[in-house]
Amino acid sequence: MRSQPDTRRSTSALLYDENEKTIDAILDQQPLLGYTDIDGDNNIHEPWHRRIFARHIVATWTFFGFLCLYMLRVNLSVAIVAMTTPQSATNQSVEACPSPNDSSSTPAKHGDFDWDPRTQGHVLGSFFYGYILSQFIGGILAERFGAKWIFGCGLLGAGLLTLLSPIAAKTHVGLLIATRVLIGVFEGPAFPAAGALWSQWVPPLERSIIPPIAHAGKEVGVVVTTPLAGILCASAFLGGWPSSFYVFGVITCIWFIFWCFFAYNSPSQHPRCSKKERDYITAVLPKPKKLKTPWLAIATSIPFWSIAIASTCVQFVYYVLLTSLPTYFATILRFNLQKNGFMFAIPYVFMMIVIVTSGQLADHLRARKIMSTTAVRKLQTIIGGVGSSLFLVLIGYVGCSKVAAMFCITLAVAFIGFHSSGCQISHLDIASNYAGTLVGITNTLASIPGFVGPAMVGAITNNNQTLHAWQTIFNLSAGIGLFGCIVYCIFFDGNEQSWNRNDIEEITEN
Repeated sequence: MRSQPDTRRSTSALLYDENEKTIDAILDQQPLLGYTDIDGDNNIHEPWHRRIFARHIVATWTFFGFLCLYMLRVNLSVAIVAMTTPQSATNQSVEACPSPNDSSSTPAKHGDFDWDPRTQGHVLGSFFYGYILSQFIGGILAERFGAKWIFGCGLLGAGLLTLLSPIAAKTHVGLLIATRVLIGVFEGPAFPAAGALWSQWVPPLERSIIPPIAHAGKEVGVVVTTPLAGILCASAFLGGWPSSFYVFGVITCIWFIFWCFFAYNSPSQHPRCSKKERDYITAVLPKPKKLKTPWLAIATSIPFWSIAIASTCVQFVYYVLLTSLPTYFATILRFNLQKNGFMFAIPYVFMMIVIVTSGQLADHLRARKIMSTTAVRKLQTIIGGVGSSLFLVLIGYVGCSKVAAMFCITLAVAFIGFHSSGCQISHLDIASNYAGTLVGITNTLASIPGFVGPAMVGAITNNNQTLHAWQTIFNLSAGIGLFGCIVYCIFFDGNEQSWNRNDIEEITEN
């Protein structure tokens, strides 16, 4: 007998159709961020903390987690300026901008270590040798065992190792590199774990708001860390530059205590998540499935690889600026250490603003059906890629004009923020059930620029701290960023991939 595929569908497929109708009804009737589980006049009698959604509490502490994550990552970029002897003091080639007060550029008490730019590049990049090792396994562990402890314990381990970093540096540069490698190993699972966390907590039409705002903690971490690290390094507190490791390590350990009490893997495990919020999230998210990861489907997914390539190129630009701008400010633009910290923070303030506003705009366009998910993600990526590349190139041509240089640097960094609601959040669009795994793969690849970028900067500027050398660095970074943008815009498709719901199938009668 011939099969009748149009009339004999599986029970799971029929239930899926009904669930889709239920989801559509909820999305039509429920305000995305404005509904409450407290109805009528009872609302005014409830304490304020009862009106806060559990997913917002989880996102808030994830925000602080990313803040700590970048405290531990960025502090060395500022501290290394105080830790090392300037090239000009070792008779190496330096062609810097004039300073109104050369004597204040580098205080005499700084410079405990005589590390050339190549060695500094290895020290700055060593974090990413470890970071790349734990990305992939971190995503898998977070999906299988929950993101709470993978995310939290990773940061705790990194915080404790940061407390030991000054001792390692004073012992031998190799021991400091080894310590930074281990810090990278502990921090590696953070982003994949967060991806798995969002897949359990964030409704589809809030994906351009909640995750980017929580991830903006990394920009806040940069903004807070760089000036504070500059102040600590220039002070006599706990020996000067070592205090920038002690302070941030202790803050991370304190954060972990709060994380243990306020973060949970899913709404069903959260003791303070209201029934209405739990039902809402459960209805609009794909049902979690204990299935084997579809490795072949992932490996052959063109939309996924467009995300991976774009993310890697974006991170190359980001890491080059993150690790090298303090050196550029101190060596070429000739800001003293304390000003270096404050000036370095300015671009990331604007980047944080862009992340928040662009995310809200993206979800507004999707919710109003003004643009499709694919079009919104590509638009954000184009704005970010073209904008950052343009101003990176311009940095090399403004010369010693500090105002123009700061203007271009600020906009180059700020435009990167558009990617947070573009290519960097696209994993949830194509396969939310495997978001942890996908983020783990892309972050593994995107970690490669973390050690390639500083090594490139060190090789180009070794005995060659000149404006021309830095112009080369900025031009290369701009080209790589633009390449990733083009690949993403050609090959990305924001529709959910079929293998994300591979339990929905049709059966036929033989």
